[in-house]
Amino acid sequence: MYNAQTLPLLEQTIFELIAELLLLEQEKRYPNLLFSDPEDIRPVRVTAHYVMALIAYGFDPADQELEEATEWFDVKFPRTRFNNMVDTREMNRLMVLLHLKPEAKGVRTRLEHLANQYHGSYYDVQPGWQEYDTLWALQAFTLAKNAQVLDENIVTDDRLRTRLDQLITDQELKRDKDVALALRLQHKLVGELYPTHIDELHHLLENSEKYGIWGLREFGWERQNHWLAELSTGKKLTYQHVEDHRDRFRKIVLSTCMVIENLVPMMDQYPEIREPVERALGIWWQQFQGTNAVTTLRHLFPRPYDYDYLLVLSRTLRAVREYIRRPLRSLDTIHLLRQLTTFKTNNSESSEMRSIKAALRNWINVDINGQPERLKLGFSEANVVRVNPYIGNPMVDAETTAQVPKVSLVPNSLIIKYGPTDMINAERANYNQLPAATRDYFVRIPEDTYYDAENNRSFVIMQDLRDYQTLYEVHEAVSANAHQVADQLGVFLQRMHEGPTLQYHAVPRSTMRELYISPMMGYIDRIFNFVTESGMNSEAIERAREIQYDLFERIGEIIRAQRHLEHFQSAYMHGDLHMRNIMVRGLYDHSAAELTFKLIDLEFTRQKGDAAFDAGQLLVDIELVSREEQKLDHQSRLLNLKSNLERSYSDFGKTRRDDHTFGIRMELAKARALLRIAKGKTKRGGHLLETEQEGLAERMSEEVVQHASEALLHLNAVITALEAV
Repeated sequence: MYNAQTLPLLEQTIFELIAELLLLEQEKRYPNLLFSDPEDIRPVRVTAHYVMALIAYGFDPADQELEEATEWFDVKFPRTRFNNMVDTREMNRLMVLLHLKPEAKGVRTRLEHLANQYHGSYYDVQPGWQEYDTLWALQAFTLAKNAQVLDENIVTDDRLRTRLDQLITDQELKRDKDVALALRLQHKLVGELYPTHIDELHHLLENSEKYGIWGLREFGWERQNHWLAELSTGKKLTYQHVEDHRDRFRKIVLSTCMVIENLVPMMDQYPEIREPVERALGIWWQQFQGTNAVTTLRHLFPRPYDYDYLLVLSRTLRAVREYIRRPLRSLDTIHLLRQLTTFKTNNSESSEMRSIKAALRNWINVDINGQPERLKLGFSEANVVRVNPYIGNPMVDAETTAQVPKVSLVPNSLIIKYGPTDMINAERANYNQLPAATRDYFVRIPEDTYYDAENNRSFVIMQDLRDYQTLYEVHEAVSANAHQVADQLGVFLQRMHEGPTLQYHAVPRSTMRELYISPMMGYIDRIFNFVTESGMNSEAIERAREIQYDLFERIGEIIRAQRHLEHFQSAYMHGDLHMRNIMVRGLYDHSAAELTFKLIDLEFTRQKGDAAFDAGQLLVDIELVSREEQKLDHQSRLLNLKSNLERSYSDFGKTRRDDHTFGIRMELAKARALLRIAKGKTKRGGHLLETEQEGLAERMSEEVVQHASEALLHLNAVITALEAV
């Protein structure tokens, strides 16, 4: 039986959270996340967590509430995936189906493919996570075994037990939640923990002693924030406490809930678990307990942190279900029914109030003066338009509307950006994760103002930076002021990369693979598949194949020497830095003495990235733009701009004590950028082939091969530099 002192106000709090959970899908509050795009990993992951929370409540697969989930997750395994791999998307589908419909054909298919992804001693699902991927795979196989859908032809019991024992005994798992899951799987498979496992259990319990919660050791004890002291002493956290550390805060809360969920089932056999679990759950519980639980959680994870909020809500319910050792629906339902009839929402706004506001929005007469001005500037799939909106008077009869003055909105013009929902969401999520001091370097990305469900497009309205133009639009003026632009842009970019603090942190070891190696391999395949189909003569295709083989050979050499490139300090990274994504103001004012810059398109922004990556991409873009210039003096000035920026970035590497490999990674980034540009042109080339424009397609193929050939030169430079390391 659970300790009531650990969870005071249990019924009131749980009913608040359950009412929220049951209304999420009913009222379609998160159309961009729950049951939205089945190809987007974020909706698949958050929907999987939501479904598991429904199971924790007590729903069975036969209940209506889970019928939609079963149908949404039970899809045919897609053979178009790279090497038919079970990736993170398919793993989440597999885990849900093992709970809802283990007999589904797609379950066995995914299990068989997952078993084939065993390389050496690890299962490979996602780049850079081989230990966790292995644990995740073992968890799936264990669930399948318990559901009696796993046979020896897929994975033997001996491999399950042996590999799991190795993960624990050899201390391969570094995160608290992973260790807890491994111990739980061991207990489920064998029925007990071995002495070495008990040592790991005690070490895990010790990890919570200082602050009472889990998920801290992966960040390092010495780098904790002041809110941890507030949390451990029972004080209520506020939005301001966690605003600049929200990602870390979310991870710690999730880790604590997951450790609790996995340790509780072993508590009777290992009673030393009880006190740390009760302490940890009590510390988190006291933050939101009571009849305002949803409002409190929403205050810590306000919009647009919907993804974080849904994960924390779901995992909290799962942890509590394990702790009280029975489905949440077994609690008295009278209070729950009362809550549902009030239609409480995550911000305490009733369904009626939302309907009234929707009626008012539909009633107001909003129109646009003139035609939207298209501002498609970059390479992304999103569209950008400038509009001049106004509000008419809806109380006036249609016959006299023309005589009624129009009320212009302020400012007079606005920018509307719209495109695939996952792209817009990625930009906003990346913007929201930026510290407040760093956001000023980027254009602000507000929340959605409209979601087009039919076309899966999101629309955002933002300030019109009328005084700004992209470097590409004004590259002639840029070339005329190359020295000033280089100096000021170099300082701007360095400050953006540094972020608000000078505390340097090592990048994850998977960074080289994620940023450089894996994408380049995919680009090369796309490039030379198109070249083969483009109609080039056999001699040209043979030359192209030689370039392809040389590219793969160089990448192989880089992979073998990768350990020399992995150790460098992380930096804030734009991820798609080129002249179309850098906006400038003041270029025409008095010899460009004081320029102001803004960065746009935040889809690929990373907090723990590589500044050399941005540098290489920008330098390649300036080089290519210079070739478009007809005037030789403009061309030479742009090349001077490139040289000055390259020197600026080299100095930046030195100030960060990263000059050992910064230049090498910058060359690697140039190669990647050229291959990406070539890959982008294959899309247009494919359209030319479809429309039977063979001559243009062949010319496009020649351009693509030229980019690939130049990328090879940069890779050769990387190999030469690595040999000297």
